[in-house]
Amino acid sequence: MSFEIDKLVKTYKSLSRVSALTTGQIQSQNIISTTWSQRNIEKGKTARFSSTILLNNNFEKIGEISPFDITTESLSQIAKSGNLKAVIRENDSKQYLEIWQSNSLIRVVDLTSLDMHGSVYTDAEFRAFEFSPDEKKLIYVAEKKNPKSEPFYKRKKSDGNGDNNDGGTAKPTTKGDEYLFEQDWGEQLVGKKRSIVVQYDIEKDTAQILEGIPENVCVAKTKYSPDGSYIVGVAYFTEPRKLGLIYCSNRRSTIFQLDFEGHYYELNLKDNSVNSPIFTPDGNSLVWLQRRAGGPHKTCMALVKTSVPLNDKSKVEIIVDIVAKEKIINNNKLFYGIYNTAFPKRPWASNNRLLLNTYQKYTINSYVIDIDTGAITELEWPNGSQIIVDTYNDVVLAVRRNFLIPDILVIGTLTPDNLVDWVEISPKVEVDLLKDLTYKYLDIVVPEESVSDFNAIYIGPKNGEDATVPLVIVPHGGPNSAFTNCFMFEVAIFLALGYAVLLINYRGSIGAGNDSIYYLAGKVGTADVQDCILAVDTALKEFPWINPEQLALRGGSYGGFLVTHLSGQYPDKFKVVVARNPVIDIASKSISSDIPDLCYVGVGESYSQVGEPNTDHLLKMRNATPIMHAHKVTAPTLLLIGSKDLRVPPSQSLEYYTRLKSNNIKVRMNLYEDSHPLGSVPNEMDSILNTIIWIDDHLKHNK
Repeated sequence: MSFEIDKLVKTYKSLSRVSALTTGQIQSQNIISTTWSQRNIEKGKTARFSSTILLNNNFEKIGEISPFDITTESLSQIAKSGNLKAVIRENDSKQYLEIWQSNSLIRVVDLTSLDMHGSVYTDAEFRAFEFSPDEKKLIYVAEKKNPKSEPFYKRKKSDGNGDNNDGGTAKPTTKGDEYLFEQDWGEQLVGKKRSIVVQYDIEKDTAQILEGIPENVCVAKTKYSPDGSYIVGVAYFTEPRKLGLIYCSNRRSTIFQLDFEGHYYELNLKDNSVNSPIFTPDGNSLVWLQRRAGGPHKTCMALVKTSVPLNDKSKVEIIVDIVAKEKIINNNKLFYGIYNTAFPKRPWASNNRLLLNTYQKYTINSYVIDIDTGAITELEWPNGSQIIVDTYNDVVLAVRRNFLIPDILVIGTLTPDNLVDWVEISPKVEVDLLKDLTYKYLDIVVPEESVSDFNAIYIGPKNGEDATVPLVIVPHGGPNSAFTNCFMFEVAIFLALGYAVLLINYRGSIGAGNDSIYYLAGKVGTADVQDCILAVDTALKEFPWINPEQLALRGGSYGGFLVTHLSGQYPDKFKVVVARNPVIDIASKSISSDIPDLCYVGVGESYSQVGEPNTDHLLKMRNATPIMHAHKVTAPTLLLIGSKDLRVPPSQSLEYYTRLKSNNIKVRMNLYEDSHPLGSVPNEMDSILNTIIWIDDHLKHNK
C-alpha cells in the first residue's frame, strides 16, 4: 500500500473541502443563518463563511444566499430584535468593535488603539458578547491592562531648560515591576492573566470597565439580567495558582453577580466548579452546570438552578443530578449523565423546557429537560450524533453528524410531547472516497470489575478477504474524553486510503457514567492499556479481514501516552507507532505542565503544593509511564511535537526520542512551532501526511 505523495496530497485536498457547521441561528421560521468552517490550504488557515437558507412555511428549502467569508470575525451577536449586529473583527493584529444596523455600519471602535484594556477574549472558556435587553449597550470580556512599569533609573526628556519634563501628559507608571511574573491560564490561553468586563454604550459611543470585581477571581461568560440591572457570570478563583483551563471543567469557581454601581456578590459554592449560567425565560431563576472541583478533569455535571437576584438566601436546587452509571428516562431510554460544559445560545422551548447536547457513550445526543420536574426526553436519531444548534418559538435547528458523511442541517417544531418531525434543509453530500464503508459500535465487558464495560468503534470495509486490511488503532486523549460518531478528518483520510480504524473509549472516558471516569484514577498505564488490548482482540475476532500483522498505533496527548505504553508493553503485537505530543513521563510532567494536578489524579493521589513534596507520589508517577518500557520497544516510532506545547512539554518527547535512539530503535521526531493540538493548517497537513507515509512504509513489510 505504498502511496505516491501526489495521491496523498490529492486525498487530503479532496477531504479538506468538507465543511463543518460552527453556528446556526433561526432568524425567523423562513430564514436560517449559518456559519461553517473549512480548511483553506492555499492560505494556510481555517476559513469561516456565512450562508443563509430560505425556507417556506413547511420548512422546505426554497433558496440560499451565496456564502461569504467571515474569517476575520472573531465574535458576532445579533440583537434579539434582529435590528442590530455586533462584531469583533481582527485585522493586522488589531481588534475592532463594529455595530451594524440594517445595511449600515453605524459604529466602529479600534479597541487596540483605545488603550483601555488588552485583547478581547474570544475563546470558548471566557468569551462573552451580548446586547443589553434594551439593545443600547453590550458587554464583553477582555484582558485587564496593567499600569506601565519602567526601570528604577530611566533618563527623562529635557524641556530645554535642563529640567526633565513630560508635559504632564504621561500616564502614571510604577518602578521596578516590569518583570513581575503573573500566571496566565496555560495552553492555548497564553497571555490571558486577569479578565475584566467592559460595557460599550452604543448611543454614546463610549466604553466603560465595570468596577467591583475582586482581585482573586477571573470572570467569564457574563450575561445581562433580564431587566438589564446587573450581570452574572462565572468567577474562576486564581489563588494560590491558575491551573490550565482548556479541556478542564474542574477548576474551582462560582457564580457571581455584579450591578453597575460596583456591588459584587458571589454564591458560596465552596470547592465546586461551575459553567454556563443562563436565565430562565421568565427571568426568575438562573440555571447552570455544576460539579465538585478537583479530581478528573471532565466528570459528570449536575444541572442546577436558583432564584435571582442572588443573595444570602439563594438556595441551589438540583434539576438533574450526577449519574453514577446510568438511569432510565422517558421512553425507557438509558441516560448516562451530562458532560457538556455549555448550552446552545438559545436553549429554551416553551413550558420551561431546556434543550442541551451531551456525550453518551459513542454519540453526542440531544435532550429536552423539563426544569420544573427534571424529566428528560431524548430527541432520537439512530445514525450518529445529533446536536441542537438553536431554538426559537419551539422551532429547533440541529446538525446531524456521522463518520462517513458531512454535516446535515435539520429543522422542525418541538411538540408539547417533545417530538420533532425533522426536515433536512442542507443537502446530504456523499463523499466518494468513503463509499461502501461502514462503522460498528463494540460494547466490551471486562468480567468481575466494579466498572466492567467500555466501548470501541470500528470504521472501515464492510467485508473482505481474511487478513488483508491494515488497522490503525486510536485511543483518545484526555484521558477524560471520548470518541463520538462525527466526521473526523484524519480518520476519513485513513479510510479513503484503504485502512480500517479502531477508536477506543477505554474506562475513564466520558459519557458512560461518572463511576467509569473515576475508575481510571490510580490505574493509568494498566487498566487503560488492558482495555486497548481487549478492544483490539475483539476487533480482530469480529472482523476477520483485518490483518493481525498490520496493526498500527496512532495517538495524541494521553492517546500518545497509551500508544507508547502499548508499543513498550506489547512489542510483538504492533508494527508501527505515531504519537503527537505524547505523555511520556508523568513525574516530569507534574513539574512542567500547566495541569500538574492531573498527574496526581492519574496515580490515585490528591494534588497539593502545601508542605514537603512527597517523593513516593513522584515514584508512582514514574512507574506508571511509558518511559519505563522504552527499552522494550521494537516498532518504528514517529513523534509529532509542538515546541509551544504547555500541556505536555516537548522535553517529554525529546527524552523518549533519545532513549529510543540509544536502544537502536528507528525513530523520527518532527518539531513544529505550534501548541498542543498542532492545529494550524500547514502543521496539520504536514503531520497527517507524514503519519500516513510513516505507517505505510513500515506496514508494507508485514504484508
